[in-house]
Amino acid sequence: MRAKWLLVIAAVMAVTLGTAQTALADNNATGTVGAVQTGPVGVTPTADVSQAGATAAASVPVAVGGSGNNTATNSVGAVQAGGGNSSNDSTGSVQVSSVSASPSASAGASGSSASASVPVTVGGSGNNTASSSTGGVQIGGGNSSSGSAGVLQSGSPQASPTVGASIVGEAVSASAPVGVAGSGNSAADSVGAAQVGGGNTVTRSFLAAQSGAVTAGTTAGAGDTTTSAPVTVGGGGGGGTNSATDSVGTAQVGGGNTATGSTGTVQSGPVGANPSVASGPTATAASTPAASASTPAPASAAGAPSPGTRTSEGAPRQDRNTFGATKTPTGGPRTLGQLPFTGLGLLLFVLLGLTLVATGFTARARTRLSV
Repeated sequence: MRAKWLLVIAAVMAVTLGTAQTALADNNATGTVGAVQTGPVGVTPTADVSQAGATAAASVPVAVGGSGNNTATNSVGAVQAGGGNSSNDSTGSVQVSSVSASPSASAGASGSSASASVPVTVGGSGNNTASSSTGGVQIGGGNSSSGSAGVLQSGSPQASPTVGASIVGEAVSASAPVGVAGSGNSAADSVGAAQVGGGNTVTRSFLAAQSGAVTAGTTAGAGDTTTSAPVTVGGGGGGGTNSATDSVGTAQVGGGNTATGSTGTVQSGPVGANPSVASGPTATAASTPAASASTPAPASAAGAPSPGTRTSEGAPRQDRNTFGATKTPTGGPRTLGQLPFTGLGLLLFVLLGLTLVATGFTARARTRLSV
């Protein structure tokens, strides 16, 4: 009987080993103190309940991907998750490959229901590399830090929170997707650099914040009416690259920005917005595109303040003449002989002067006669 149980156990182990998947990443630590390394991870905790006609459910799937090996060499305090992470001669480095999470929840009772989901991903292609760096955090992929301190690097994050509800046959919903494009961040000999998205490069700089092209679009609907307000910062194709060299206090958003030997620089790619409203199943959406940051605002009509612009009481109007200029009525005779710098008629002051002279002579003659 005992021999039969041993045969059963051996058969189960053989089947298990024969069907096991090949590890996606190997962990290697050489000359390193305090290293935590793990390959790709995936968990999907769920919960649901149903009682008296009411239901509720929740799910929080989380996954850390990546391929390749995790390697830590001559480092102190290295944390590596996923795959394709490398830390050399570094202290306090945290490296995580692409991450995705999709928490969701729903509930319903008496013909009504509600749901919400917040899918989030941090992507990026390539490996994370930290060399001779201190306090580096790298998430996603394609991040490189060399001889730097206090560096935060993230691949392209994407989030699409969505909520919806149905009450008495009427449905409402809303979503607010947000994303930062690009892949590949590089920091060399820098202190205090934050890079999000991709295409960002900082060299020998202090306190630099860089972000790839940003897109955000809020959408809401109720019945047959929907509204949307998409906003973009940066051009197509990721908007180009951001570069900061030998600079202090640089902020760059959108891509295509360059700062060299600068202090306190803020740079942004073109900004665009196109809010719209649509009502009815066959209605045409009414949109109001906003001017981009690189397009000058249209000039208002002469003499008329633009909407939303404050004007000062008592300020000179544009239809008034400049001091010293002559205002000639249209079609009227041209006035000659005017006082300089005033535009006033000279004849009036000549008559006034003669009157005063005559009055003076008369008073003088009367004084003499009285004496």
